[in-house]
Amino acid sequence: MFWRKYAARRCRRLTLVMFALLFVASDVAADTNLQVAGWIEQAVLYPAALRLRAKLDSGAESSSLNALKPAFFSRDGARWVSFLLIDDMGKQATIEQPVLRTAHIKRFLGRSQQRPVIRLELCIGDVRKSVEVNLVDRSGLDYQLLVGRNFLKDSLLVHSGATDLLPAGCTAR
Repeated sequence: MFWRKYAARRCRRLTLVMFALLFVASDVAADTNLQVAGWIEQAVLYPAALRLRAKLDSGAESSSLNALKPAFFSRDGARWVSFLLIDDMGKQATIEQPVLRTAHIKRFLGRSQQRPVIRLELCIGDVRKSVEVNLVDRSGLDYQLLVGRNFLKDSLLVHSGATDLLPAGCTAR
């Protein structure tokens, strides 16, 4: 008898705590005034103004872009990279940008990978930001662009159960 009363009290307390947490979480989302994006959205990448389907990944610290045929060269004493990018409609652009640094990306099973990092402008919905993007071969993946927290922070909330929630706010050529 004692255990039933104890369990019932504990269950009521747990239910109250869960409701309190839900209330606080909804208040946080309302107070931030951030747009809610789906986990897949259309993005425009500048300077090429190409439109790509992007995966928004709040678990990734930085953004990654599929870079085809990367070629490194020197310009004015700085290290640069040139690479090919093909948008979802088959339009191609060659992008040349200075390499800011080399990132060491931890991958599954503890393996790490070195990737060049450049700065590009991304636009999702009406949010346009200049962010660091690491370059990698993503041709075997579903999405050429992975948008990480370096873009999402203070700009978008990600709804993990929805896609294409934002209207296209930026222009592509």
